Amino acid sequence: MLTHLLVWMVLLIPSMQQSQTDSLKSVVKQTDNDSIKASGFYNLSRIYYPYDQDSAILFATSAKEISNAKNFKKLEANALNIIGVSFLIKAEYEKALSTHFEALGIRETLQDTVGMIESTMNLGNIYYRLGEPEKAVAQYHEALALAQQINHERAMSLLYNNLGSFYRDRWLAFKDENDFNQAKDFLQKSLDIKEKLQDNRGIINTLGQLGELYYESGEKIKGIEMVEKSLEYSEELNDTEGRLSSLGTLSDYYRDEQDISKSLPYAKEAYELAESTDSYYHIAIAASRMANLSALNKDFENAYQYLLVHRASNDSVFNASRQKIRDELEIQYESEKKELENQKLTQDQALAELSLTRKNELLWIFISVGLLLLALAWHQRKINQKLRIAHRKLEETNQKVQNQNKKIQEQAAELKNSNRELKKANKFREKLFSIISHDLRTPFASLNNSLDLWQEGELSMNEMNYILSNIASNTRSASILLSNLLTWARTQISSEQVEKTEVSPAELISENQQLFAKQLDQKELTLHNNIPAGVSLHTDRDRLRFILRNIISNALKFTPAGGEITASLDPDCPSAILIKDSGIGMSQAQIDTLFNKKQYSSTGTNGEQGTGIGLMLCKDFADSIGAKITVSSQAGRSTTFRVEI
Repeated sequence: MLTHLLVWMVLLIPSMQQSQTDSLKSVVKQTDNDSIKASGFYNLSRIYYPYDQDSAILFATSAKEISNAKNFKKLEANALNIIGVSFLIKAEYEKALSTHFEALGIRETLQDTVGMIESTMNLGNIYYRLGEPEKAVAQYHEALALAQQINHERAMSLLYNNLGSFYRDRWLAFKDENDFNQAKDFLQKSLDIKEKLQDNRGIINTLGQLGELYYESGEKIKGIEMVEKSLEYSEELNDTEGRLSSLGTLSDYYRDEQDISKSLPYAKEAYELAESTDSYYHIAIAASRMANLSALNKDFENAYQYLLVHRASNDSVFNASRQKIRDELEIQYESEKKELENQKLTQDQALAELSLTRKNELLWIFISVGLLLLALAWHQRKINQKLRIAHRKLEETNQKVQNQNKKIQEQAAELKNSNRELKKANKFREKLFSIISHDLRTPFASLNNSLDLWQEGELSMNEMNYILSNIASNTRSASILLSNLLTWARTQISSEQVEKTEVSPAELISENQQLFAKQLDQKELTLHNNIPAGVSLHTDRDRLRFILRNIISNALKFTPAGGEITASLDPDCPSAILIKDSGIGMSQAQIDTLFNKKQYSSTGTNGEQGTGIGLMLCKDFADSIGAKITVSSQAGRSTTFRVEI
């Protein structure tokens, strides 16, 4: 968005600024003073960088080269900053990063705090564009600390604005309330400083961002009011860019609210304003918005016309930009050509004025100078040899340092990943122990209470039989829980490695038929094993057996009496096992919670109890052997688990 915003400025240069540009070019062309020439090139680059980055880089490079040769360090750093910003606008991020680091190094040497703030903030902007927001925020905070040290309120307002933009984008992506509060706090701080400094142009941008933040948070009226206030500032200052942005935003908001009658006037005003600037870029944007609104308003004829304008303007943006660069290069070429011609004429005149009587004197002078030059050349050659040796050693040392830094960074990244995985594992284990403490306590407490009542003679035989039936069910659930946990714990505590062999899925299903034979008979369920006996899969037998046992146990729990459970292979993927039941099914919301490490359990069709961790452990085992578990279900009809090896 920044590149587009600044490109738009190319056709809005006031006559005064154009006059200043011509004046600076004239000074640079005529002066022999290196300081004035370098400053002139730098000021030209400052004028050009918002709308013509190629010319800005050309002028700033000339300023940098002169400053470097004459040791004008501060001016050299400033020129590097313009080059870096121009590369950022052109989206050449690696060049921008390198240039800003070079500028920062000079400014740190000079202890130029204001310059260090500027370079650090620009590095943050580059990281943000590169999709590394955490690095960007670190740079912003570093620059903010420097600005606070010297109480540079202008820089603080910009940095608060950037931090607010970062947290606003995070909130828009993740809807975290903490991000929203931080975005609002930073943007409000930026707005307060800008109002104090009467930076009305800066206020326009901050109000627009706050308006978007409130609008997207649901406070749409407050959001629209802020954008309208931003529009008022833009109109007071005749800030065409701000007006275009605010008008477009208001139009888009009312369009989102399905209020075309309010959206269309703002869009028309933005289109007319874009036309008055002769900016192809903004005409293209405004025409696209009008085409969209016209189509929504069933005005298809105008929608088509605006679409034609949008396409034509897009083509013109490219052509105008290329022509500007060609014109600038031609001007530079003609200027350099004329300067060379003047130098040649001066030299010819000087030679013509030499007297013949001075030829012998000049000859001796030339001989002396020649000998001196030969001596200097020989001496310089020796020095250059030493410099080359020293440079080569320095490069070797730098390469070693870079290799060490790279190893350190890789080790740090590995350590960070390990810590993250460890935290996840610890959190998972804490969840398991929480479940164990709850779900094992209940059946044992029930058993103890029932036995106490029986010993005291307060229960009849019928009541005791009923209670024992419930205790048996709870104990069975606890037994399944302990079996699952012991299997999982054995892999975790002993750091058991995955051992993959050729495994027959048909045999594993048969084992489960025998294991659950009593439950199948009690509920009058049928378990069909339709997996061919000759099929084998390359995986860990124990872990796959654990996964299939828990899935079949789950099917038994939620399949009504007389139902069926079928095990088969996916016809489209022979390495995928399907376990399908004719049970009560699940909603999509229930499916979404099965593997997210949040305990989910419900009572079976015959009142069976569960803990909700079986499928969590299945997911853990599936990940360890590279398998994938997916679920599809029809509420009230059936559920199918798919285990792809």
